[in-house]
Amino acid sequence: MEHSKFQGDARYATLLDVMSSMELFYKKNQNLFVFVAKNKHSGNNKINWQRTIAKKIPFIQGDSPIYMELVNKKKVFDLDDRLLVLYFSAMKFIQDEFGFEMPQSEYYVPLKKQEFARLLECERGLRELRRIKYKYFEDRLLKLYNIMEAFFRWGAKYTNKNVKAKEYLIANSFNNVFEAMIDSLISDQDEEVAKLKKNEDGKIIDHLYKEKSLIFADGSESIWHIGDSKYYKEENDVLGQSIAKQYTYAKNIVQDFFSPDFVDGNDECYSSGVHQGVRYRDSVTEGYSVTPNFFIRGFVPEYENDGQYDDPYFSKKGETKDIVEPGEENMWGKRNRHFRNRLFDRDTLLLKVYNINFLYVLKTYTSKHSSLRDDFRKKTRKRFRDDFLELLDKYYVFYAVWPKNSETEFVNVHFRMLAGKIFKPADLKCIILALEKASIDDDDVKEMWKRIEGGCEMIARVTPKEIWENDLSDLEEAEFEEKSVVFDESLNGFFVKRESFEKAKIGEVHRLPKYIMNKPVVGNVFLQNGFSAGNPKFSDKDEYYFLPCKEG
Repeated sequence: MEHSKFQGDARYATLLDVMSSMELFYKKNQNLFVFVAKNKHSGNNKINWQRTIAKKIPFIQGDSPIYMELVNKKKVFDLDDRLLVLYFSAMKFIQDEFGFEMPQSEYYVPLKKQEFARLLECERGLRELRRIKYKYFEDRLLKLYNIMEAFFRWGAKYTNKNVKAKEYLIANSFNNVFEAMIDSLISDQDEEVAKLKKNEDGKIIDHLYKEKSLIFADGSESIWHIGDSKYYKEENDVLGQSIAKQYTYAKNIVQDFFSPDFVDGNDECYSSGVHQGVRYRDSVTEGYSVTPNFFIRGFVPEYENDGQYDDPYFSKKGETKDIVEPGEENMWGKRNRHFRNRLFDRDTLLLKVYNINFLYVLKTYTSKHSSLRDDFRKKTRKRFRDDFLELLDKYYVFYAVWPKNSETEFVNVHFRMLAGKIFKPADLKCIILALEKASIDDDDVKEMWKRIEGGCEMIARVTPKEIWENDLSDLEEAEFEEKSVVFDESLNGFFVKRESFEKAKIGEVHRLPKYIMNKPVVGNVFLQNGFSAGNPKFSDKDEYYFLPCKEG
């Protein structure tokens, strides 16, 4: 249905009004464009014999003149065609300027952007329309004339710096609009992922994507990141029922992962199909990888003046902010758990809250440049992952444990004591042990150390925060002196002297090498390393860094 503003006075139409009417007119009148185009070009290739005889000199063959150069008939320029050129030029301008996909024509070449932009200034476009208005009698072209008149009225306001015209879009369910924009920007866009979002219990996940696992993983191990976004008005809107629903989403994804087909005959705990590359559970320790859950809350900064915001992220002038900022809520006390001090238990779920500037979301979502959306996706995903690593580093102490005998034997002997506390990364010849920092002096933790120390060849204090990040690829690889590097076959890694390692300034001047002595190095550095001591919280031999190698 044509917008009501085009049935009479069109001076108050907004850009969205004009766009919707332009698209509707195109859908209903495509045969009009073909007819006018064919009418304009028909006869162009016919020979004008009168002008050919008058203007060209033939040569005579026998008694017959032969003309080598012919004059074709030329169609007089059709003013109806001019209206259609303006119409398609306007839609091309909207598409280029604002990023909205608009219909284009195979017959009419739009005006160049700068040429058309001049028509918007000082009502030039309106004056051109008035000059050709008397040519139109057909109802469809009169309707198109009204649409173009509305567009040029809008354009005159748009280019007039002295007129502060504002347009507003009113959404009935703005939460749904915000959710759809965020999902388009950060989630995996795949039909199988879309199906996975729809849980069997009727719940629907807002945002879902695979990303590199949090626990000492290389790029081959992924985990599902699960998010919920709302245009929350108050901070406490993310509490109570919202948290319970978010944890239910995570449990549903884990349950879908462990389908009957997966459980039968899959010892390595990798899956296929939509879960390809995801590793939720380690078959040696039966520990579960950490599942990131998060809320995204949109906000609009309080308005002060038109010039208060700067790109790239629409912050107030003088402010330095990222695309997403952590919320002030401390969700640690709201974590889901069935047992104390079991990070790698299936029911231990952590949650974070983030704030994001809605103005930047809107700009990115509507941008014609896919690179801006790709940059948004890359930076937000990295921020979520890095922030969860900081959360783990804040509340947990991590150790890398190398058993003297086989890992399976070590786990079987101490399983009841270590259940939920240990996890084996796929490519490392060690087991990761996690303890809450608040518990390291508890009696049961001290008793645990007494029981397992004797069976360990080495215990190293480690951190989940990675030194070797992908975005450091532009740095040169470090080269360590041969005498400062020692390979330990039983531990499957290199000891590097502290002095040599710190001299390389990893992450600032150099990055870790991918290979040392032709052996692939994992991008995690284990700090404060030493052989098991009476107090395993700290190393008694910290003159070395340890660089683990990939197994196999």
